[in-house]
Amino acid sequence: MKKWLKRISVSLLIIVGILVAAFMIWAQFDYMPTKEAQQYLGEPVGQGYQFGDDTSETGFIFYQGAKVDPAAYSYLGHQLAKEGYYVALPKLPFNIALLDSKKGLSIIEDHPKIKRWYLIGHSLGGSAASTILEDSPKIKGMIFLASYPIDAINTPSLTVYGGRDGVLPVKDIEDSKQDVRSDAVFHLIKEGNHANFGMY
Repeated sequence: MKKWLKRISVSLLIIVGILVAAFMIWAQFDYMPTKEAQQYLGEPVGQGYQFGDDTSETGFIFYQGAKVDPAAYSYLGHQLAKEGYYVALPKLPFNIALLDSKKGLSIIEDHPKIKRWYLIGHSLGGSAASTILEDSPKIKGMIFLASYPIDAINTPSLTVYGGRDGVLPVKDIEDSKQDVRSDAVFHLIKEGNHANFGMY
């Protein structure tokens, strides 16, 4: 009996070790920003970036798609900053937003002068961001880019998606209408695909 338990324990340790090693190897490979995207980089903050004036009344927090370096979305931060908004583009653990979905809440706390916040998330980043929508009264809206919420939400939202996504089934995105408010806006880019929202 003891030998049997020992064999099971050793086998489990080996399996866990293999899984951890496989994850660490996988975690080293990210989708990196194009040279064009690097032209729009904002001010470095930690391993992420910020754009615009942090005394603005309105701010945006961007959650990257899985395994996509946040710099690949710098063009969005640059453009929103030109419109007078503050934008936070944090780097999340292993570039997987679900591993620190509450990061947006700490950003909101660190910028008390900003009255209104909107979350933007690409792919898995949008799903991760949707989990904190009810956690701060300052969060006024959510923008999903080729994404949808994990659970039903009651926050105003905009969903932008491509007709040729290639990663997520378009039907899944459109079916998410049942999980958002009746006044939620869905905008289809007919020739758009999943990766078009980042520059990588």
